[in-house]
Amino acid sequence: MIGVLIPFDDDWSIRVAAAERLRSTLIDRTADPPLTEQRRERLKRALRCVDGRAEGASYRAVATAFFGARRVANEPWKTSSLKAQVARLAAHGRMLIDHGYRQLLRGKPF
Repeated sequence: MIGVLIPFDDDWSIRVAAAERLRSTLIDRTADPPLTEQRRERLKRALRCVDGRAEGASYRAVATAFFGARRVANEPWKTSSLKAQVARLAAHGRMLIDHGYRQLLRGKPF
């Protein structure tokens, strides 16, 4: 038997809905994923980017891990669209860590 402890706070209804989705996923295996595949991939990349930066990786190293060395080398790094994309992912990941996870639970777009 599995239980869920839900605090009585302003996010009560959101937490109950999330718990219901969890139950549906674990027990019934019928819950629809709350996120599209594209959004889920972006969230994963954003959090991986933050993890890499926390470990001391440069934007260039993160871009190489995501897109491959050949693709990174094809553009001048200073003005690279890949550099801008990694910077946006890092900012999005930071926002998620700071307070965005609640928006995710609420089902609101970021």
